[in-house]
Formats: sequence, structure tokens, C-alpha cells
Amino acid sequence: MENLNLQGRVSYTTLVNDTVSSCEITEEFNLPDYVPEIRKMLTVKTGVLPEGKYIMDKGNASQLDFSGTVTYLVIYTDDEGNLCSTPLSSQYESSVQLNTRPDIVFIDTVADNTALRVNAPRKLTIKTRLKSKILGYGKTTYEESITPKSTADEMYLQRASEKINTVEISQVSLQNIRISDKLDMQGYKNAKPIWCDAVAVINDCKAKNGSVSVRGSGSVKCVCVVNGETVCLNKDISIVEEIEAEKCRENDFVSVNPRCISLSISNELNEDESQLFFDLNVEIEGAVYSNKEESVTVDCYSTKHETEASYKIIDTYSAVKSQNANFTVSEAVKRKNNDELDIVDIIATPVFEKAEFKGSRAVFSGKLNACVIAMSQKDGEKEYISENYELPIKFEDDLKSYFAECISRCDFTVGKISGKYDEERFIINGDIFVSYDTVEKSKHKVLDTAILKKDKEIKNDLACVRVCFPTEDDTLWEIAKKYHTTVAKITEQNDLDTQTEFYKKKLII
Repeated sequence: MENLNLQGRVSYTTLVNDTVSSCEITEEFNLPDYVPEIRKMLTVKTGVLPEGKYIMDKGNASQLDFSGTVTYLVIYTDDEGNLCSTPLSSQYESSVQLNTRPDIVFIDTVADNTALRVNAPRKLTIKTRLKSKILGYGKTTYEESITPKSTADEMYLQRASEKINTVEISQVSLQNIRISDKLDMQGYKNAKPIWCDAVAVINDCKAKNGSVSVRGSGSVKCVCVVNGETVCLNKDISIVEEIEAEKCRENDFVSVNPRCISLSISNELNEDESQLFFDLNVEIEGAVYSNKEESVTVDCYSTKHETEASYKIIDTYSAVKSQNANFTVSEAVKRKNNDELDIVDIIATPVFEKAEFKGSRAVFSGKLNACVIAMSQKDGEKEYISENYELPIKFEDDLKSYFAECISRCDFTVGKISGKYDEERFIINGDIFVSYDTVEKSKHKVLDTAILKKDKEIKNDLACVRVCFPTEDDTLWEIAKKYHTTVAKITEQNDLDTQTEFYKKKLII
């Protein structure tokens, strides 16, 4: 017997890590003297700004260390019942053990839960639970222990008639953009800012040769006090950028995500009225998914000796879709307070929970945590209150084809949101933006080893004429293997073009 152990090599991308990691951070804060003391806590808005990651090899495994900043916007009322806010922040660090070292790693960290305790008028304790979704992709090399066609028409190998798809993933260069403008004052004068917030979303991104074209939008809002009245001012913004991506080519799948890093509001006096200006800093980053085809050897046979073959299953991944879309949430829930309420602001945080694939459809579901800050008109006295509501959100999309197993990265972002009270219900309407990447996992049966049994020759009686009646499911390769001949000989003897519908004829072997 002769073990055919010559070189063949195929490189493909595979998912090497799919991990969810959690950590908790607890920190005490002392408010500075220039900030009003806390009388009543209303809510805290939490955000996460990733900053760095590092992979360290540890024998056959590796350790992923990552860190960043958790931002808090604490909203409360002071001793006089006035609305106040103060920004705070904490640093976080986390690490997770990985079975293998990924070449590309994506980390999506969100604040899963935040608890706040007021210890004293100027002392707070904030406890936050962070949840990180970690996807790591790595290059795998498959070494084929087989050869190309050997001498004397003895051994034949079949490369995949349908090439397998695999994907190369490269990260898009981090782009920092600054947007400065003024808020629409809506006729108000001398507004005093209390807190501000911003959101940025990508509406469309297009792969080009060496770059990514990005178009997005967003809004800046500022809650202000004007002559004792609380108002919310807004400004729509647009994002148009060309981001360098050296490995990007047309028809690639591109995934780009923005995050608001900082926002500042300044009150500038203009003649006898003031104008609010904002300065917004946005970071944009993402990834390029480039699909490519690879050939692998899937079968073999000998024309002169019996062969013994073994096979293995390999997993490959290919990009299916990268999508930016938006949908509307409209829900009515039973109200928690029957007092007369005037809504000041709605602070809404979307949470992605799971992705399901049903046939050709992808279903992404989660929840919307909405905190309503309102003014209560009870017994003629005004008081600010907060109410928390949780609403389900779901987005469905058609992937156009059935995929046995898919893996997805998904982000929900809240755009404009509004709400109102009727006698029994709180009604909320909002725009939710969704950005997701879908990667298909495929299994392929490939030839692993082939042993040529030199001591077991195949007896072919050349004086014998054989007639084969192929079916529509047969291939010329399978027929040649069965009768220990070659595809070339069959096509020559039967005057066939390999593209001919040969199964409609009888073949002379």
C-alpha cells in the first residue's frame, strides 16, 4: 500500500471564539461644591466607551484584556425642586480566557444594569453590570494529504466542482469627526442648559476600492430652563464621510458603526439674547467582509488499483449581509401614575438580546428601557418625577435564501422618540435604528487521506463492452470512478461535450 502524502493547502476563516463575558464595577462619587445637592434622584443614563484591547498568548490558549470608560448622566432635583444633572464616569477593565488566538476580535460592551444609591446629599454609590459579546475570527490552514493526478493515469483527484466560500475580515480605520453648530431655539431666549444628549446612526455605507463611503444622521438635544419653564431643544445633524480602508473592494460587505464620544453645550450672548452652540465628537469604526472562493479536494480514485480514502468535515464562514435599517416602535402600556403629567424628556436605551434565524428570515429581538421624566401637577404644586417602562422591540429581515446556521452582530440605536399620556395609558413612539452583520456557517466534506493499494490490482477486461444508462443525478466523475476509467475516455468514446446532458444517452464504457 502507498500512502499518498503530498502537499495541498487551503486557508479559510473560521469563528474561533464566541463568548459572553460579564463584570461589575462599583464606585463612590463625591459631588463637587459647585453642583447642587441631591434631594430627589430621578434617573441615571449610562453609556460605554470602549478604548483598548490586548491579546496575550498563554501556551495553547490566549487571554483577551479590554478596557474603557463608563459614563453616567445623573439627573435629580435639588432642595428647591429644580432639575439638575451632573456627568460622572468610571474606568473599567475586564479579561477573558480564549481557547485560541483570534486574528480579528470584535467586542460589544453594554451596560446591562445600573443601580444607584444616594448615601448623602453629595455622595453617591453607582454599581454597574457590564456585558460583553466577544466574536473572534481566525485563519485556519487545512493541509491536504493528497496529490494532483499521478503518472500513468493511475490516480485522479476531484477538486470541488462548486468552490467553497470563505471570508477575509479587515478592520476599517478609526475615523474621528467633529460636528459644531447651534441649536434651534424655537423662539426661546436666554435658555439655561440642564443636560444634553446626542445620537448618531449610519443610514448607508458603500464599499469602494480602498475606501468606504458613509452617510449617516443623528440629532442633538438639550433640556433647558427658560423663564422657569422646562423645554427640550433639538438639532438634526448629517454625517458624510469617506473612510480609508486599504483592503476594501467594490461588492464587499461593509459594517460601520458610530458612537458619540463627547458633547458640550455653550451659552453665548448675542445682543440681548443667548444662543446655544454645541460641539459633538463622533468616532466611526467598522469592518470589511471580503468573500472569496477556495478549491478543495473532495474525492479520488485509481484506474489501476483499489484505493482507501478518509474524509473530514471543515467549517467555513462567508458574509451574507451587512445591513443598516430603521423601524418604528409604537406601544401603549398601562400608566403608573394617574396625576396630571407634562413630559419633559424621555431617556430611552435599547438592549439587543438575541438573533434567531427562521428559514430565510432573520429575527432580532430585544427591549427598550424608557425613563420618562415629567412634571407632576398635584394639588397645585409642581414636582418632577420619573417613571420607568420596558417595551419589547423586534426587527425582521429577509436573507433571500435559507442558511443552516448563521452568526450575527447586532446593534440597536434609538433615534427620535416621543410619548404622551391619556387617562389610562402611556403611549410611546420612536425610531429604532438597527445595524447588523450576518455570517453563514457552512460544513464541507473534504478528502483527508488516500491510500493506494498496490497489492490489489483492478482487473479490467478490455475486450468487454459495457453500456451505462445514467440517471439525471449521476455525474461523469461518479461514472468514471465506478468503472475505473477516466472522464476524458468516456467523453471521447461517446463524442460528448462535458456540458452535454449525457444522462439522456446510453454511454459506452
